[in-house]
Amino acid sequence: MSSRIGTYMLLIFLFFQVCYVSALTNGLDASALQALKAEWTRFPESWEGSDPCGTKWVGITCSKDRVVSISLGHLNLEGKLSGDISALSELQIL
Repeated sequence: MSSRIGTYMLLIFLFFQVCYVSALTNGLDASALQALKAEWTRFPESWEGSDPCGTKWVGITCSKDRVVSISLGHLNLEGKLSGDISALSELQIL
């Protein structure tokens, strides 16, 4: 009986580990977006935390863990669009 409970606990633990890892944004993409955000004096309130894909930043679309689209129109942003955007190697729409 106790080995069965241990097996279930292990499966639950592994399930949550997989879900947690799959929500994270690619490290290079997250760093690039954080650098862009640092250049702006105004950005969307949803741009909190360090995981743009996992916390669903407004205007950012991800496929798996990669940023594939940035739609910033009508968000009242202020600041410069720096060269850091070039680090988003999977970006298809800007």
